[in-house]
Formats: sequence, C-alpha cells, structure tokens
Amino acid sequence: MKRSLIVILGLVLAATSLPAITANEILDKVDQNMVVSTMKFSAELKISISGAVRTKEFEGYSKGEDNAYMEFTSPSRDKGTRFLKLGEDFWMYLPNVGKATKISGHAMRGSLMGSDFSYEDAVSNEELAESYNVGLEGEQKIGDANCYALKLSLKEDAEGSYYTQKLWVSKESFVPIKAEYYSKSGKLMKDVQITEWKRVSGKNYPTKIRMENKLRKNTWSEFVITDIQIGISIPSNIFTKGYLER
Repeated sequence: MKRSLIVILGLVLAATSLPAITANEILDKVDQNMVVSTMKFSAELKISISGAVRTKEFEGYSKGEDNAYMEFTSPSRDKGTRFLKLGEDFWMYLPNVGKATKISGHAMRGSLMGSDFSYEDAVSNEELAESYNVGLEGEQKIGDANCYALKLSLKEDAEGSYYTQKLWVSKESFVPIKAEYYSKSGKLMKDVQITEWKRVSGKNYPTKIRMENKLRKNTWSEFVITDIQIGISIPSNIFTKGYLER
C-alpha cells in the first residue's frame, strides 16, 4: 500500500512539473489572433523624425497571405498613392506617374512612405509557425503584463526579413506586446511594441503598433487602426492592377 502511494505521489509530482503550455501552442495562439482571412480597415501612420511628427491616413483590404491593397487618403501630397500585393508581386502606384511600378527583392525591405515599417511589414499576413522554429525561454513581466518569452529562428528553407525574432506574449491576451527583430549576424534591427488591441470577430487584434528601426537614428513610427472589419466579403476587383491604376 505504501509503495502504491509513493508511485502515485511520484506521478503527480511529475505531472505538475510539466509546462502548462508549449512554445508551439503559444505561437499558434499568436497566429490565431494576428492572421486574418479577410480584413477591411482605416488607419493612421505616424512618423517621427528628429522629434517632428507627421501623420498620414490610409485605408486598405487584405485577403489571405497573397492579397493586400492600401491607398493613402491624406495629406494631399500623398493622396492617391496606392499599393497592391498579388502573391509574390508587389506594386506601387503614384498619381503623378500614372502607372504602377513593381517593387521586388531587397527593395521590399525598404521604408514604407518614409516610416520605420518596411513594405513587407505592412502587408504581412502569414502564420509565424510556417516560417519559424520556436522555443520558450521563460516568463517575464513587461510593464504590467505577465508574458511568455519566445525565441523564433527562421527555418532552413524559409524566407524572411528577420533571421531571429524575440516575442514577449501576454499570458492573458496572447498578443505579442513586445518584439525584437534580428539579422543573421545577430544585430538588432527593429524594436516593436503593441500598445493596444481590440477584440474583433473572436480575435485579439493589434490596433496600435509602435516600431523603431535601429538602423536609423532619432525615428519611430506608429501604425494606428481607427476602424476594422474582419471576415468580411471583399470585391475581387480590388486585388487587380486595373483597380490599382484606375
């Protein structure tokens, strides 16, 4: 009888020592919040350079991993500037040029409208689990939030702007409230903070994202969603070059 009690106690202690959640399960929950089937939104892009802040307004649509559209509506000098992602192709339309220009390769990592966000940052709607291996490095408090600390490493056959990512994921919302993006050499490239999120269509979706590009000096940029709809029907003509160049 005593031996049975010892065995049972040992099993209980072993079970309680197991982690309550794995790194892959945490990342899956992050992807469930961050990745959308379809989305329509209105947003502001705030850009601070040496203390001077400019605000641009735009609206956009996305559908899956392959389709995204953005159009800037203000200020007047940027009105009518549009962007379109179709699969691996990315196009920019400038009103004063009157036709679309293709952006590809390394240029996709360039600055979006002078901000710290790249073109790739702006249109990404892919699951991190597809491209990254993930490990749980412990737990840490960021501000008032209790977080899981994750380290993501780019898979051998995957492509991505950032070789390594570190995420601090809220244990309550499963939103990554802080992120750091690193190059293959280990250099910190970008620091990201998600300061606000909204419950939309069953997701905790980020609505205010602040980014600092560590390769630039005295700058930060903030992406603020002012209106959002998720899981809606989107006219198919929006994701065409004809609509881009209309």
